Amino acid sequence: MVRLRWLALLLVAVLVSDGLGGGGGSTTVLAQGTMPTITLSFTDTQSTPAALTEVSEEGGAQAMRVVAMASAATAAQVVVTVTVGASGGTATKGSGASDDYQTSANSVTVTIPMGDTSASSGDITITPTSDTRVEGDETIRFTAAAVSGYQAVAAADLTLTDDDDAITLSLSPEG
Repeated sequence: MVRLRWLALLLVAVLVSDGLGGGGGSTTVLAQGTMPTITLSFTDTQSTPAALTEVSEEGGAQAMRVVAMASAATAAQVVVTVTVGASGGTATKGSGASDDYQTSANSVTVTIPMGDTSASSGDITITPTSDTRVEGDETIRFTAAAVSGYQAVAAADLTLTDDDDAITLSLSPEG
């Protein structure tokens, strides 16, 4: 019976690595005892998405997607719940004039289908507050809840670039 199970597992591994398991034809093999990882990143919402690492304070509302990527093809559907604007970021989320940005949602869900390695969320909008405070670039922190069978998901930061220049005052003697 044990030999039959090993044979069945071997057959599944061959099917997935040959692209017959619906995973797109490539499989990453992890060392025994190593838990796979999930990483977060961001893209714009264009038909051919481009990586997104920052939004400008002066840029207005920015539609984006959160991407979850597994280090190996998933054995089952994986649901990743991501909190937008989690603690640890330096930018403040809210609707007041002293807050740095607003979001269209406080969290998003990314579902990686069985056999795949990545997926993205639906659109979420980050709306920076255009102000005149010189505060330097800040970060908007995204964190994910624990996912069973995976290592803890590391937080990902989106940079909110400050567009305000410091005022320089220089004095010179009259004369």
